[in-house]
Amino acid sequence: MNSKSRSLLKALLKIMALVILALSLVPYFLYQIWWVDIFSNFQVQYLVLMLFLGVIFAVQKNIKWLLFLSVGIIFSAYQIYPFYVNASAEAKHEAEKLISIASINVLSSNEDVAAVAEFIKEKNPDILMLAELTPLWDQDLVEVLRTYDYQLKEVREDNFGIGVWSKIPVELDILYFSEYQLPSILLSYKAEETSLSLIATHPFPPVGQQQFEQRNRQLQRIATFLTTEKLKHAVVIGDLNTSSFSRNFKNFKQKAGLKDSREGFGLQTSWPAGFFPLQTTLDHALVSKNIRVTKREVGENIGSDHFPIYLEISLP
Repeated sequence: MNSKSRSLLKALLKIMALVILALSLVPYFLYQIWWVDIFSNFQVQYLVLMLFLGVIFAVQKNIKWLLFLSVGIIFSAYQIYPFYVNASAEAKHEAEKLISIASINVLSSNEDVAAVAEFIKEKNPDILMLAELTPLWDQDLVEVLRTYDYQLKEVREDNFGIGVWSKIPVELDILYFSEYQLPSILLSYKAEETSLSLIATHPFPPVGQQQFEQRNRQLQRIATFLTTEKLKHAVVIGDLNTSSFSRNFKNFKQKAGLKDSREGFGLQTSWPAGFFPLQTTLDHALVSKNIRVTKREVGENIGSDHFPIYLEISLP
């Protein structure tokens, strides 16, 4: 490689470093712009690329650019490490009563009914939430859902049908946190010494500024509902169409007073199911800080563009 080619390669590496660093940092500050916020979803990918470039700069003994890139590496790593070292993940105690919960975005156009049914039968959750529930999906899953005595659903032809099924005695209500009447479902469980409030929801995907703002408002209204109603033991679950790294998501989580159930279990990326290099964390189960999470995992590919999620919790 001649000197001209080497100079060009070094220039390209520096441009790559600048671009990746900008993609990592800028969404934190310009989080109210929809297309900028989308770039916040891929902090893991940025970290991998920056580490790769960092190795190259180290080999080249380019300390200046290595230090420059370290800003982005620290920023991305800081957002990722709690999911692997946080103590929120707690071991199951003997004789402890656990509640198991599963959430599946089945994808309205998905035809792999057998895979979805198999996941439900295998996990056999106490509480099940389904998003993108169409009339066809409602019909196809009748048999596998017969064991659930409590259910409430709003079946729709678009991508915003939703349903909740429970094996334990609960009350179920449909709530609308969106001015576009996208349904959410509130599950209320009360026992002698404890209680649980679960909100299953599926906001708009942030494709365009209007839908982006609608998503954010829906999440903020859920946060307001939780704090206004003073729900001490709460879960918010579903395809929230935002990643764990979005500042809008962080604001919602903070206002709602919730923690991410994946903390201590790893990132457990759930979308897009069919393309590993871009996978991020769109499917969430957020829980009150006093709820113990003893298990949290994502399922296998069920034909949807989302992986299903499953967790077990213990109430105080």
